[in-house]
Amino acid sequence: MLHGGHPSAFVVIVAMTLIACLGLVHDGARMLRAKTMTTTLAHEAARAGAQQLDEEGLRAGSVVLDEAPARRAAQAHAERGGASAEVEVRADAITVTVTTHHEPTVLAVIGNVEIVSQATATAHTP
Repeated sequence: MLHGGHPSAFVVIVAMTLIACLGLVHDGARMLRAKTMTTTLAHEAARAGAQQLDEEGLRAGSVVLDEAPARRAAQAHAERGGASAEVEVRADAITVTVTTHHEPTVLAVIGNVEIVSQATATAHTP
């Protein structure tokens, strides 16, 4: 019941709870999107690295990765996407672990919150 044009405490509490829930849903959706983007970036970086083949090996008839260019290509792709990358290069495959950092909008009210998203992908030579 309203007294003198003031909302009851119940209405205020319910409204604040609904706003908080909507904010958490918004941040949750952003976290899922960030994880998807991080996973995509890891796959793209691994593919970029896997394209760096050793030319002399190709001439000799073997398909192996050129380690330094493969590492640089994967890391550069991750950096262009706003992430850092750890790269492991083997002769026939490259594994990239990409890490991104995101700041939530609603959860930020409780303090300095940072969401870290990490994904790993491996690409093999053809």
